[in-house]
Amino acid sequence: MNSYLHYNNPFNNFIFYSYKVIIITPILFGSGTGAATYYYLLAEGLQHQGIDLTIISEKANLPINFDNGEYLGLFPSRTGKKKQLIRDLIGYAWQNLQYLKLPSIVQKKQSNAVLVHTSFYNLPGIFPQVMKRAIAQKQSKQKYIADVRDVLLPLKQVKYLSQYDQVIACSENVRQLLISGGLNQEKITYIPIPQETISVNSVEVENLLTELGLDQTPYIFYAGMIKEIKAIDLLLETFTQFVHPKQPDIKLVLAGYIKTTNPKILNLLQSENVHYVGNRNRKDILNLMAGASLCINLSPNESIGRSSLEALALKRPTLLPPNIPEFMCHCPDFVVSSRDPQVIAEQIIDTLSKQKIPTYPIEQHLPEKVIQQYHTILR
Repeated sequence: MNSYLHYNNPFNNFIFYSYKVIIITPILFGSGTGAATYYYLLAEGLQHQGIDLTIISEKANLPINFDNGEYLGLFPSRTGKKKQLIRDLIGYAWQNLQYLKLPSIVQKKQSNAVLVHTSFYNLPGIFPQVMKRAIAQKQSKQKYIADVRDVLLPLKQVKYLSQYDQVIACSENVRQLLISGGLNQEKITYIPIPQETISVNSVEVENLLTELGLDQTPYIFYAGMIKEIKAIDLLLETFTQFVHPKQPDIKLVLAGYIKTTNPKILNLLQSENVHYVGNRNRKDILNLMAGASLCINLSPNESIGRSSLEALALKRPTLLPPNIPEFMCHCPDFVVSSRDPQVIAEQIIDTLSKQKIPTYPIEQHLPEKVIQQYHTILR
């Protein structure tokens, strides 16, 4: 697989031979998004194992090159598209029809394991029924594994995961969600989100900041979807009403797909010292993090938060999202628990002035450690 980020291969000591795995995920592209980065890193790691890998996902705009495996663009392309109600409804109806092909594809591939991203269960549709049929038809030694990497899974859908051989929880709050939904704890395996060691080129950082007009300006940086569920309205309100008046020289820089039509949010994106730079590739995201005076994520709906992990890996001053036990355990002073804009603004200004960096055991997310856990569960 062609990688957009180069790093040392940590996987050489854990080689699988003649082992076939299918990953079913709605998204693999849009390198600035958490889900896409998660599955890209996972797929890259499994490929380094010598696994015969088949990915079933959205239609690709660019050719996907596999050294050992196949990419099936079964679902409509969704990455980077603005909301359009009629088009989105038609596309989702078509995607549900495509689900009907999954049992026969899986049977034909004769894989040893099937790894399913559970965001398919987040919306109404026929996916639960299709997967029930696929699992009923599975071969005797074949494993079906549900991979739960966000907390937006409705509790009423958790019951459908009991038919899987095992269920991966990528964080403690996800594990608690599954237990609350009635899933047997013995089925749940905790495997952290992979986060590789990353570094940036200082010259490339400087060049990007110059290109964006940020080279002489301190800024707060947010990377992720621009939509209400990510608390973008709260971030924009906090900055424009309470941070900017006290810190007039600092900017708020946002990168990511706009997934809202909310006029309040769209208007606030045009505010003084608010700088929306569009969706950026992952290299640009990391360079923008490296140049920021503060990275921030206020979303209350994160399992753990890809952008937060990347900021921690880069050792940047960072304010972390609420409701995440791992962050509360290791760096509680950097968690934004309040929903009051004025209180959040005070925390932002205090962190900017002190420039302290959270201490978090990022090494538990290293791919070489995570892949060992996948080694166990896939076998």
